[in-house]
This record gives sequence, structure tokens and C-alpha cells, in this order.
Amino acid sequence: MKTLIIGATGGIGGALARLWAGQGEVWLTGRRLEALSALAGELGARALPLDLGNELEVASLLEEVGPLDRLIYAAGAVVRTPLRSTPRDGLEEVLAANFLGAFFALKHARLSPGAKALFLGAYPAYVEVPGFAAYAASKQALESLLNTARKEWRREGVQLILVRLPAVDTPLWGPLGGAPRGALSPEEAARRILAGLEGGGEVLEL
Repeated sequence: MKTLIIGATGGIGGALARLWAGQGEVWLTGRRLEALSALAGELGARALPLDLGNELEVASLLEEVGPLDRLIYAAGAVVRTPLRSTPRDGLEEVLAANFLGAFFALKHARLSPGAKALFLGAYPAYVEVPGFAAYAASKQALESLLNTARKEWRREGVQLILVRLPAVDTPLWGPLGGAPRGALSPEEAARRILAGLEGGGEVLEL
């Protein structure tokens, strides 16, 4: 089995990588190169840096990786600003991590028959709140992307899975003052995700 985890240096991505270690050939990508190299060395995985907003980089990486049995898209970014004062670079960062990278990954990945591709989404009611317009829009775009791709690929034998996440205590919450009380740990979220990955549903609600 060959697995690619995109966003392996994040809280959930790193926890998923550690749980997945030893299950065939594992490739990891992430923005933080030092952390990515350390994680790959720890797990005996292969690591490649990746700019998710650069389609050529995504296409080149997926060409190098080759056919996949599992694709786990755990990258993410968030800014907390009112819509009218959201800076363009902040919007572009959120869109690249939460939507564009997923679009490019689906466009260029070679998914084997029977493959599963999993993407981290969100409950709309949790994120459609003041200050999170960019984040909420990017997650809704991701969900619509998967709904459409399923219709296009219905005969390809590939399962596309959306994970609707509650609050998870990851570094993404740092700029927001920390995770809310009762947030899942990344390790617990990863365990629930991998348990649900073996089911047959298109939406996994944690």
C-alpha cells in the first residue's frame, strides 16, 4: 500500500502519520521543512516539501510519488479577521491550504482502483461565524469540490471522503488564543479518522 499525507507537519497530519507508520510505503509533505525531515526520519517515511498554491509543484510531486492507494489531505490554514479587513495575502494563504491544494491534488493524483482519498473539512455551523469568512468559504468550496468529483469519477472505483471535524487542539488555534474547552486532541482525532476510513461512507463526522 502506498500512502501520501499532505500536511504532515500539522497537528492532525502528524498524528495521522504516526498512526499510519509501518503500513506500506508512506510519503509525507509539509511546509515546515525541519519538522518534516525529523518526522520522516522518525517514521522511516519519504518526505518532500510542497507549496500547495503552486500547481506545477503539486503535479511534479504527485508524478514522483506515482499511483496511490491512500491520499490524506490534512493541510490547513486559518485567519481570523472581519471580512472587510481580511488582507489579500491572508485570504490567499487560507485558500491555498484549504482548497487549491486539494483541487490540484485531485487533479494530478494517480489514484489506484479501490483507492481512498480523505480530506479534512469542517461543520459549517462551527465556522460560519464572524471573523472566519475566508476559512468558512474555503471549507465549503472543498466540500463542493468533493461532491462534484464523486459524480465525475463514479466509475473509477475511488472513494472520496470528507471528514467534518469539531474543534481539535492544534497549532492552528494559537493565533486565536488557543483551542476551546473540550477540543479533541490531535491523537484522538487521528484515531477516529483512521477508524472511519475503513468504512464505506462519503462523509465522516467526528
